[in-house]
Amino acid sequence: MQPSQTTVQSPKLIIHAGTHKTASTYIQERLRCNKKELQKLGINYQDPDQTKPKAKKLAAALCKQQWHKWEHLFNNNQGNTILLSAEQFCVPLTDEATIQSLEELTRRHHYELIIIIFIRNQLDYINSRYIYSLRRFYHHKIFEDFVEDALQGKLEGEKETRGKITKRSDVFDFWTYFQSLLQARAKGTRVDFLPFKKNNIDPFLALIQHIGLDPRQPWQPCRNQRHLNRSPGTRGVWLARLLSQHLATEGISPKQIHNSSQLVLQQEQRQRWRDPAFWGYNRKLARRVTHHFEANNERFARMVWGTTWQEQFSFTNNSQARSRSIYRPQSIGEEERMHRISQKMLKRIKDQCRQ
Repeated sequence: MQPSQTTVQSPKLIIHAGTHKTASTYIQERLRCNKKELQKLGINYQDPDQTKPKAKKLAAALCKQQWHKWEHLFNNNQGNTILLSAEQFCVPLTDEATIQSLEELTRRHHYELIIIIFIRNQLDYINSRYIYSLRRFYHHKIFEDFVEDALQGKLEGEKETRGKITKRSDVFDFWTYFQSLLQARAKGTRVDFLPFKKNNIDPFLALIQHIGLDPRQPWQPCRNQRHLNRSPGTRGVWLARLLSQHLATEGISPKQIHNSSQLVLQQEQRQRWRDPAFWGYNRKLARRVTHHFEANNERFARMVWGTTWQEQFSFTNNSQARSRSIYRPQSIGEEERMHRISQKMLKRIKDQCRQ
């Protein structure tokens, strides 16, 4: 779609489905802040704080085949374009039967189905998933072991099923992971894959432009910095792994910990750490990961964009040559201090779990 200031005319169901770690939380907050402007342009954004059913609940309904919730969605919007955003849609949209049922439902309600998914270079994607899973204490693996598992389709902290959907294990191999969507696309369903932050474009504005709206309008920014979904720096990642080891020894599950994803970030603020971003690859490992996905990336790029993968992701080419950025204590005293911090955090968590 080309940018336009005109109201969207035909009723559409637009599903922004992630992927994971492509600024979905940020996009959702920007959409929320601009809900009234979107309404003026004929688009009803299902704001999760104000509108039911929520997008995440609708994704879960797809997994459980609870179609009455989707009927409720269409009946409440009565011909207006609907915009949903939740990375949880990725799981049911890997299932061929679910996609077909969704296509039939939108046709029956005289809607055009549009699915939009951001794609991230695998080097960045795996590195980001490592930080994400560590700060939630899903595991305490070193980066190299996490990468090896990722290449085999293993992700810590992930359930094997969601509702009636068996989760696919090839989440980083877009050619295989999205095969059902690619087949639906070939048959005429509108499925668009956008390279994440191509040409350094803000992801919210990239989405806005792609659905036919003018990115040059004065769209409202996020009201709260927490929606930028900040990642811990090098010391934070090291601390998260150490604390995760302690939690495993104590038999404390991440599910028992209130607000687990924020604990390391809060500790960084207390310590006033201003560390560089974590980057776990050395050159050899980066080359191995790139080579592992190379053939299927080319297949994906040729089918989706009619170009090479390199042409779409030239802006992230420096990833393979990027220098490793990790933390190691520089003295025994420094290491002891990090252990004291982790022990204090562990004590707070144990006290919380007893309440």
